[in-house]
Amino acid sequence: MGLVKKTVRKGFECEYFRVVQVNCNADRNDAVATFALYKDKATRDEDATAVIDSYQTDLGADFNDKVLSSEIDTKDVVKKSAYEALMVKATAEDLKEEDKDEALAFFKDATDELTVVEK
Repeated sequence: MGLVKKTVRKGFECEYFRVVQVNCNADRNDAVATFALYKDKATRDEDATAVIDSYQTDLGADFNDKVLSSEIDTKDVVKKSAYEALMVKATAEDLKEEDKDEALAFFKDATDELTVVEK
């Protein structure tokens, strides 16, 4: 899924914009999207390098109202998923015998604030 609009960037004719990252700040209730620009969809589908890999823009109040402030607590779903992903990565990192990222492995046995740990 992407946006199509012809343009010339860095001397290349391009037309396919794809969202590659959305950064949501739950505390400020805002979000910024990063887009990559490709020659066309076929080039993108081939996993080619983007012509421009970092065009950012604030997504504005409409996005914030629909997504960040929705009745479905999207923020909590995203945060919970991020915490779970961190735990999985930390556990895998801790099992490494070489080139271990100790800062990442540190989180292997962390618990979320709602988990009660019996001692």
